[in-house]
Amino acid sequence: MEPVKISYDARGLAEPDAQAPGTATISHGPGGATAVFDAAELSIAVGILARCRITINGSLGYFGCGLIDGPEIQVKGRVGWSVAENMMSGVVVIDKNAGSLTGAALRGGDLVVRGDVGARSGIDQKGGTIIVGGNAGTMTGFMLQRGRQIICGNVGGGLGDSMYDGTIYVGGKITSLGVDCVEAGLTPDDDEFLARKLRIYGIEPPGPFRKFVCGRKLWNYDNLEPAERKLVL
Repeated sequence: MEPVKISYDARGLAEPDAQAPGTATISHGPGGATAVFDAAELSIAVGILARCRITINGSLGYFGCGLIDGPEIQVKGRVGWSVAENMMSGVVVIDKNAGSLTGAALRGGDLVVRGDVGARSGIDQKGGTIIVGGNAGTMTGFMLQRGRQIICGNVGGGLGDSMYDGTIYVGGKITSLGVDCVEAGLTPDDDEFLARKLRIYGIEPPGPFRKFVCGRKLWNYDNLEPAERKLVL
């Protein structure tokens, strides 16, 4: 199938750096569809429920790559708030920095940010893996339910605050731990997981990692009445 070229004009939209027309080239091959965007704005590559490859040759605004199930997306720039929110499966790789709420409510797949991320990254994460090559802001992993985060750099205050489950690995310094976040010992399975994930995305390990999990002090299921316990669990 011949490639299909789509053009759109971003002039007059919200951001001053999006004043030039953008183009997207979509082609089909054995690996599925491939789309290349030369410029992008808010809410780009959202709600895609198919296996395909998308390359964004620039930076994204807020809410990029959210609600996806299957695509492999590379952003050759930075992104704003809430990239890959509610992502179900696939891979999203950000070559530079990402804003706050990176990977909010992530459910599956790999979200990789080669630079730094803002505050509350992985808030309410329910699965999948978030990998950060640089530093992470305050309240990283807030209300983490399941899934794993690998932070190669330093992390701001409130790490893992009110997390229910899941695992956070940190390679740098930690300002402070959040409520009910405790340190745990690394296992051989942890070492294998970290080495494999970083190798896949060509990220150099920063040195020894530390592992953080839920201390389960806030787990109050045993105090529920039997009927409530059955409903919750």
